Amino acid sequence: MSLCRVFSLVALTVAATVLSAGPWAATFSRGATSGVQMPTDPAEAMAVFEGDVEKWDNGPVSYLFLSEELEEWKELETDEERREFIQWFWDRRDDDLRDRQHPFKEGFYTRVATANRRFSGFPRGWKSDRGRVWIILGRPDGLRTDFATELEIWTYNTYGGILRSSSSMGEMQAAFIRAGVGNREIYGGIAPGVWPPYLLSAFNIVNRALIENPSLKRGQ
Repeated sequence: MSLCRVFSLVALTVAATVLSAGPWAATFSRGATSGVQMPTDPAEAMAVFEGDVEKWDNGPVSYLFLSEELEEWKELETDEERREFIQWFWDRRDDDLRDRQHPFKEGFYTRVATANRRFSGFPRGWKSDRGRVWIILGRPDGLRTDFATELEIWTYNTYGGILRSSSSMGEMQAAFIRAGVGNREIYGGIAPGVWPPYLLSAFNIVNRALIENPSLKRGQ
């Protein structure tokens, strides 16, 4: 099967999912966190993965790191520096620094929680190949199973509402092949389980387009 690899993003803008503050605030006020690594509630996912600054970079946020951000993170030595970096990291992706709400961060952890609910194979949830695509690109615009090849094919035109283009963009597909009970691996690379270069390129373009405040300095 040939997969469409046309990938075009023109005049990208961010359209992050906006969640009401109520449920999030209520969950945090209860101090809700089970400590498990597959939380299925968005607020609990945020509490779990934002709670340990030393291991923060090993969580789902690793999918968002730009190369220069990762290099800077590796140079940090204290928890105070890491907390400052984490605040800066999310603020770079905030479309309005004048309020305390952070719709992109909340939308991100909503996608993490959804991946943990939807994908029960091994690796599970956000650690799975489908979880990674879901978290970075969002809900696909189309999802089908090709019964001849048993490939599960996700089609993206608008990147799940995370990013949209001011003009028509080429269709992009991500395909997953069955790799066990309830589990699927990415398909289309040079070998089973190897990520296709066009999809890695898409991840990088999307992650860079999410930076709202590129000139923001740490500590500002």
